[in-house]
Amino acid sequence: MTIDPGHGGRDPGAIGIGGLREKDVILPISREVASILQRQGVQVQMTRVDDRYVTLAGRAQMANRARSQIFVSIHANAISLSRPDVNGVETYYYSSGRQLAQAIQGSILRSISIRNRGVKRARFYVLRYTAMPSALVEVGFVTGRDDAPRLRTAAFRSQMAEAIARGILEYIQWRRL
Repeated sequence: MTIDPGHGGRDPGAIGIGGLREKDVILPISREVASILQRQGVQVQMTRVDDRYVTLAGRAQMANRARSQIFVSIHANAISLSRPDVNGVETYYYSSGRQLAQAIQGSILRSISIRNRGVKRARFYVLRYTAMPSALVEVGFVTGRDDAPRLRTAAFRSQMAEAIARGILEYIQWRRL
């Protein structure tokens, strides 16, 4: 499977409250998700393991070339800094990733008290151009009054990583049935 930590390098992603950068929140969560999955015997490839820039096409090609069975892209959301009331987690899919997205979203909501913004269909590049069930999870808003302070903490990022990994493992189990 492929884990895709969004943004990186010259692309910081969204910038939120107090200068909180999406790429700094996402990489530790993604690394931990990969580590948990590997301990469970899942073969994991990451599109980046450090702070480097990878194109969207490069991310999709990496997953396709590796013939990954699953692709999960991890991001943090943002909206205008004038809207700190907007918080929560949402997970996207394009075509074949609906069950995967639902498993991840459900796992997060069962283990973390965070606003449920739902599972939604979207035409994000990495979802459209990957040849396997794919999901993109937005772990909270770097611009959110409730989410941003939590996303800054290693403890919360760890909780989020565990919940995402659990959702992926549930999906893998479901597919094997």
